[in-house]
Amino acid sequence: MITIRQILFISVVLPAVFFSSLQAGSGDRWYTNAFLEIPLGARATGLGGAYAGVANDGTAFFWNPAGITLLHKREISMMYADQFDGFGQYHFINYSHKLSETYGFSVSWIRYSVGSIAEYKKLVDNVYARSQPDYDFSQYSLGHFDYADNAFFFSFARMNKFYLNMGWLYSDFPVQIPVGVNFKILKGGTSGISGENETVLSDAKKFGIGVDLGAMLMFGVNDLLEAPYLGDFAAGINLQDLTTTGVTYNSASSISRQQQVKPRDVAPLNVKFGLSYIQPIDELESNVLIAYEHNNRYGATSHYGLEYDYKRMIQIRLGYNHDKITYGAGLSVWQFQIDYAIISHDLGYTHRVSAAYKF
Repeated sequence: MITIRQILFISVVLPAVFFSSLQAGSGDRWYTNAFLEIPLGARATGLGGAYAGVANDGTAFFWNPAGITLLHKREISMMYADQFDGFGQYHFINYSHKLSETYGFSVSWIRYSVGSIAEYKKLVDNVYARSQPDYDFSQYSLGHFDYADNAFFFSFARMNKFYLNMGWLYSDFPVQIPVGVNFKILKGGTSGISGENETVLSDAKKFGIGVDLGAMLMFGVNDLLEAPYLGDFAAGINLQDLTTTGVTYNSASSISRQQQVKPRDVAPLNVKFGLSYIQPIDELESNVLIAYEHNNRYGATSHYGLEYDYKRMIQIRLGYNHDKITYGAGLSVWQFQIDYAIISHDLGYTHRVSAAYKF
């Protein structure tokens, strides 16, 4: 009989090793689908992006799809971020549904757009003329165009529960191993590109399909050590772009990308590994969450997060995202959860607001 441990090894570890080896010699571009590198959710952002071992809200599909089984029965989540003083607009909406104690699914949409990008035809005057303060660049203007990236996620998760016998002095204790998968569709491109003599050119478009696979290991340290004052531990792994997501461009994109032979970019596998520990403080009716996450794509990055939760109503957060400090706060009222986060950037501070309705 195949055990849960064997199933996880076959479905998680072996694919990770296989696809990692494929990427070892890859010459594909960095930052393919870069808009999906932006941390999703104000809570996760406030925790510095250390969320693969936490992932228990409507953003779970993004950080670790296994966490979908940890949500409330039904949840609607959304987020908006105005980046770099209005240069970029980030939108997100999600619906999650826990079918039973064992199964759950979610449907999500992420959109990142940049509007009113100035478009100019080729400059013909010499460099000296263009360097003059009163030079009129408007004579070369062709107008403006927009760009947008969209990602659609269809996610499914299953919870596995069993009792583990350590074979020593301690008694059996309960362990949970949720497993989840994302199927994602990526679409994007320009709209409104024009050409000289007021001709309308074909817009640049891209399309891709990808898969993510996640799992978590969860248990109570109080159960393991038979110490009631201790809390809960979780370890999570998310294999993002398990199939090395390829994005194909149309002919217009190929032209704009200097007629490269292969009008296709590939997002390499990213292994997100996270740990979390929640320590209850009964005297203060509070909980303290400590979280860590490691990513291996585009160079190893580490993320750290700390959250103080008072009466499951007010949350204060502090995080470290690779080389940036993040801050956040949350408020739980009735069936609503509202979160806010701020993260510094070389181009300016980014503010994020998330909201969720649980029913």
